[in-house]
Amino acid sequence: GAINQERAIYGLVGNQIPWVDQKTQQRMHSQWLSLKAQIDNSEKSILISAEALASMLEEGIELLLSQLPNREIKIVITARDLARVLPSSWQQSVRNGRTYSYEDYFERIKRAAELPLTDAVGSNFWRSYQLNQVVQRWSKFVPIANITIVTVPPKQSSESLWTRFITATGLPLDSAEPRFDDKRAHAAISWSEAEVLNELNLKWAQSNKSVSERNKLRRKIVHEGFQQREHRGRWIGLTAPWLSLAKTWADTDVAKLIQAQVRIVGDINELRVDPALAPVEPCPAAEIAAARVIAARFHDRMRLRAVARLLNIPRKSR
Repeated sequence: GAINQERAIYGLVGNQIPWVDQKTQQRMHSQWLSLKAQIDNSEKSILISAEALASMLEEGIELLLSQLPNREIKIVITARDLARVLPSSWQQSVRNGRTYSYEDYFERIKRAAELPLTDAVGSNFWRSYQLNQVVQRWSKFVPIANITIVTVPPKQSSESLWTRFITATGLPLDSAEPRFDDKRAHAAISWSEAEVLNELNLKWAQSNKSVSERNKLRRKIVHEGFQQREHRGRWIGLTAPWLSLAKTWADTDVAKLIQAQVRIVGDINELRVDPALAPVEPCPAAEIAAARVIAARFHDRMRLRAVARLLNIPRKSR
């Protein structure tokens, strides 16, 4: 019954977020009204957490803050290095139904990096992940002293992201680490699994399957098919040219953040790409073929179930 804050933000700012259209804004507007009512009726500190906030340009930021006139605003940005963000971004694109191959996706990001953020180039990646620009946009409306970047610790670190986040907010949050069960956690997919999902996205784009049907199938293939495999193949990484670019992009961003003197909780160098990180080779065809077998088997089973429902065949007979 909790309000989805991401969708509530959609309901207020609409197309100030690149992937939100007017129809979506109208559908989500009631969630913004509910959130706004909770804010207005409370004298406590309010934590609004929405990934889309990082993608807004000045007009969207100004609109949101105009709805919070009697509040002191503090901004907390959690961020990882690009060697982790870029592979994660591509797999999320595939899981959301996009049809860009590994190379196509990163080529779009490369083109976008060469143009102003306001230019529509088919990739809005940098609106969220060019951190110095995110800080610069918000600092036009919020004092720089009220903006904090929390760096995500590397896996080998003894520090906790949750502990860092509590430090950054200054709120009396429970220090116990949040735990999520497998159904709620957003588990990663391997490189071969992403390639196969992309193949399915291309196939479904030519079919009459609705978006909700595609999303349901994709989730089931991931959770009930791929995640049950013992050997899932290599995880998504950066090949040599993209790793080199990621290092350059990250170093430039970090230099500008240092110049901006924004508060950092964690180590700002964690936003650089680890110089010891080695490039990976492209995913081999054999791994993709193995994942393709799982997806095809699961897809066929789903199709048989749909036919059985259509013909009203009892479940035990299927």
